[in-house]
Amino acid sequence: MNKKILIPVIFGVIAAIILMTMLVSMNQKPITVTEKPINEKPVTELIPIRENPTNETAISANNTAVTITPIDLSYDSNSLMKSSLAAKGISMSSALKISGGSIAKYCAFYVDIEKQNSIEYCTSTEIKDSDGKFLGNIHMVGSMDSPSAVLGIIQTDPYMSNLDDIKIIYQVMVESLVCDCWHDQKPGDLESVSSWVDATKSHHLEATGTTSSSKLTGFAQKQLILEVTTNTEGYLWKFIISN
Repeated sequence: MNKKILIPVIFGVIAAIILMTMLVSMNQKPITVTEKPINEKPVTELIPIRENPTNETAISANNTAVTITPIDLSYDSNSLMKSSLAAKGISMSSALKISGGSIAKYCAFYVDIEKQNSIEYCTSTEIKDSDGKFLGNIHMVGSMDSPSAVLGIIQTDPYMSNLDDIKIIYQVMVESLVCDCWHDQKPGDLESVSSWVDATKSHHLEATGTTSSSKLTGFAQKQLILEVTTNTEGYLWKFIISN
């Protein structure tokens, strides 16, 4: 083939190939990729909110709500405590009833003058162990209608040899005057009244002060205070239950 004819043909073929390539590119849609961060949620989607608060309600071992019926403080409870203590080998005398001018002499329990003056009526009983040895007293103070506080005051020797009697007396006081529900409620994470007495004893023996006290509030709508004081005879225990 003549060289003059071959060169134009070659250029024509190349031009045709280029033109076809351009047409294909113009008709093809581009592929786009939109990357989305992992775990990203649309901004219009609301985050679910917990309907119930996370605060837990006190429940018993069988997962049912526990209803506590507190006992109203009453002077009649002297008889109940007397019979309950007798069943455990501890005797309690009949209540001595005090009112009027004798209050200041026999029922002066409060340093606060206003509190002391609020006492209109008082009952007092003696507590003795199984051998007839005097342990202390249980006093009820308040108005003529009902007591506002009950005090269990017991003296121990330096060895606290009658600590078991203290535990029995204070347990009976709780069951008779507050509620028979300590085992279910375990106030202050204490297994029993006995555990509370032991904890208070340990705290006092480790402390440097003359008096140590422990308080439980909100238990069956009562306030409970357990106090121990070092004295010349050993240790004086005071258990106070008040509204």
